[in-house]
Amino acid sequence: MAFGLSACSDRMLDTGPLGAITGEPSPVSDNSSPIRNMTGERSEYPNLGTVPPRPTDLTTEAQRQQAMDRLAQDRAASRRTREQTEAIQVPEPLPTPMAVPPKPDLRPGRS
Repeated sequence: MAFGLSACSDRMLDTGPLGAITGEPSPVSDNSSPIRNMTGERSEYPNLGTVPPRPTDLTTEAQRQQAMDRLAQDRAASRRTREQTEAIQVPEPLPTPMAVPPKPDLRPGRS
């Protein structure tokens, strides 16, 4: 049986033994190429003459530099705030945690 199944065609493996005997169409395409045919759903190609115009609202080099300077100032202010926050001293020490209680004596028959 192993030798018989090794000689099965792809069609038989796709439709099963009964489908191969009855001639049922394969659910898998017979096309060996990975490129599928066009179905006609989107047969229109874009017209290269309708390319939109170049954008005109781009920023200038001076505007980009000004934005970069603002970001650098924000980063420096954030670092100063972090340093000031880390420099704050806690006025009173934190309470010490309680000691861990001893393990209970859990032996059968004892309460």
